[in-house]
Amino acid sequence: MAMSLAATVIGLLVDSVEVIKLGKQIRDYVSKRRAGSREAMDIPQDQEARIRTLISGRIGSRLVDAFISYVEEGSYDPLMEVIDDVEKRESVDTSVDLIGRNPEVMYRRQFGKDPDYIYKYASGGLDTSEFPRVAVSVAKFLELVSNLHPLAKKRVILVMPVVIGFQIGQLVGSTARFYPLHMVRDSGYVEVGPVIGF
Repeated sequence: MAMSLAATVIGLLVDSVEVIKLGKQIRDYVSKRRAGSREAMDIPQDQEARIRTLISGRIGSRLVDAFISYVEEGSYDPLMEVIDDVEKRESVDTSVDLIGRNPEVMYRRQFGKDPDYIYKYASGGLDTSEFPRVAVSVAKFLELVSNLHPLAKKRVILVMPVVIGFQIGQLVGSTARFYPLHMVRDSGYVEVGPVIGF
């Protein structure tokens, strides 16, 4: 069971990174690892830096470290350590920032800690032609969070154009249950009740 979850995590991370054209080679590296290759592999530093910029947070950073370790060294152990450490959490918070507003700063001020997961697409602005790709990437990322924490209450901050939020909602549907946090000026984040009963 744990190994299949690790494989799912790896697959969703690769999908989330690759769809926005950050990691074409990473899928090749992961395919070689799954085929049992023992050769040394190094993720190019620019790709590694972009992955670390895309996905961070208290748990997200650890997950990326473990993923990079898996790709470069071939061991599931660091990934399994992270999975075992986080699977019993009662709640997780995720911040998704597609327009450079840095909602994690207000989150930290209000809650005194960083979000567990931060997805930050920092491309210098989004063109409407990128919306579908970015929506798929974010949906894969939210699916990853949902798979890692199936029983936890999951809250999310979405900072993005409304159209992308709608597209992500279409992709995620009711499979990944998140409670949105809404920014209220001058008073911080407020949890919004669900539309669909959980």
